[in-house]
Amino acid sequence: MIHAIFVTTLLASSPAISQERLPVEVIPTYTVPTLDYVSLEDEDRNRELVGLPLRFAVPNDVSVSPATHGIWEQLENGKVRWTYRVTCDNAVSMNLGFGTYNMPSSGSMTVMDLSIDCQIRSFTAEDNKDHGELWTPIIPSNEAVIEIVIDASEKELVSRTIELTSINAGYQGFKSGDDRGSSGACNIDVLCEHGDNWWNEIPSVGVYTLGGWWTCTGAMINNTAEDQTPYFLTANHCGVTSSSDSSIVVYWNHQNSYCRTPGSGSSGSSGNGSFSQFTSGSTMRATRSYTDFTLTELSSAPNSTWGITWSGWSRSSSTNGTGAGIHHPSTAEKRISFPDYSTASGEYWNVNWAEGTTEPGSSGSPLYNSAHQIVGQLCCGSAACGNDSNDYYGRSIGLSWSGSSSSSLSAWLDPTGSGVQTLDTLNPSAAPTGACCVGTSGACLDITEALCIAGNGTFHGEGSDCGSVNCSPEPDCPADINSDGVVDVSDVLTLISAWGSSDADADVDDDGTVDVADLLIVIDAWGACE
Repeated sequence: MIHAIFVTTLLASSPAISQERLPVEVIPTYTVPTLDYVSLEDEDRNRELVGLPLRFAVPNDVSVSPATHGIWEQLENGKVRWTYRVTCDNAVSMNLGFGTYNMPSSGSMTVMDLSIDCQIRSFTAEDNKDHGELWTPIIPSNEAVIEIVIDASEKELVSRTIELTSINAGYQGFKSGDDRGSSGACNIDVLCEHGDNWWNEIPSVGVYTLGGWWTCTGAMINNTAEDQTPYFLTANHCGVTSSSDSSIVVYWNHQNSYCRTPGSGSSGSSGNGSFSQFTSGSTMRATRSYTDFTLTELSSAPNSTWGITWSGWSRSSSTNGTGAGIHHPSTAEKRISFPDYSTASGEYWNVNWAEGTTEPGSSGSPLYNSAHQIVGQLCCGSAACGNDSNDYYGRSIGLSWSGSSSSSLSAWLDPTGSGVQTLDTLNPSAAPTGACCVGTSGACLDITEALCIAGNGTFHGEGSDCGSVNCSPEPDCPADINSDGVVDVSDVLTLISAWGSSDADADVDDDGTVDVADLLIVIDAWGACE
């Protein structure tokens, strides 16, 4: 759905030399139409009925370049700066598509909201790709400011090699703060103990946007050369084609930093995941509607410090047990679900959930067998919190293995011609491992430091092991003033010695004074801490 554009622009000559950012009232602005939330909601209901991917934004076609819009300034260091602003009065987020992006060597582009609360990393010549485009991650604001700083000698060049062609105004998901969006309460955070055995696979799964206005889930997938080629598996119906593949933006490690109890109000509320880790652009390699798969190769591999893994796969006609599904429901933080059963039915796996579910936005997410290998990706279904309906995953690995390289997987996932039936997950940072305490349940995993950090765990050093590390949380025992695990006479003596002061340890009730109220708490808690 493309709307007409209302434009307020100013093309200015260079003002006085400046290093400070311009005040907002003088920045030339492109304003796109306000969003009709009632109509969008009606359209989205119809989209869901026919199985279209989850839409989160409205795209607006534009043609904006430093040659035709914006304002230039002369800076003190021989550089110049171009500034432009885009806005939509009632949007919850913005993202931008540059149909032409070829940054000269001295240039740097930054996209930010006006408060500078959200500033995406700078884009440089290193972001120039063969497809010649650049699509930005989400700015959780109704406006965004674009700045390009470049050597004055390359001002004319950048005016010809950068063009903004799409302003996408978000209306759901990808929000900021406590209103960022949520998924059903029955879903299970990957940081819960349910996911403890899946930390080789969890980092491989990412949520992505396409064209700046719809979203699905996908996963990095290994190949027999195990050379970290950034192949990303998702669903055919999610719309990645040879004309849209360059517009993909994948977000990594977007997950809550702790386990919200499944079924609780907090589990159904906004999480605290970050969208700071992302990769932009891809080239589609193979796709087929029969088993609803698409394999695309990302334009660059995720940063090695993010701990991303490449999931393994199986061509078997059996899931060898129930396995798991890992996904991003409704653009929310990463979740893990566990089937009651997974059975082959034609070109699909028929899946019923015992724990967790899927939602719009989960499309394209991987289904794993009990050996932690991908056997398919989510196509469709009506499962949700509160019902016992089934989901259907395309059996891409088994049924779309052979054939033309543009519609099958063998040429890409088995480049060595090994003919193997299964391949395990590749963890590039699998070198030294150590004990990692994850979640709040006292769980311990022997994994790499990168994986531990990605899972918001506490790493106890290379070579440590779970047999020698205590991950159990310390008991909540404020009356144990000397922290020896027992509330006894020594705590009373410590308290009396601090009587009348504001000693932080002895002031058990935190009212600013050590007094009789603190003594009564200590006496009431007498004995071993539990």
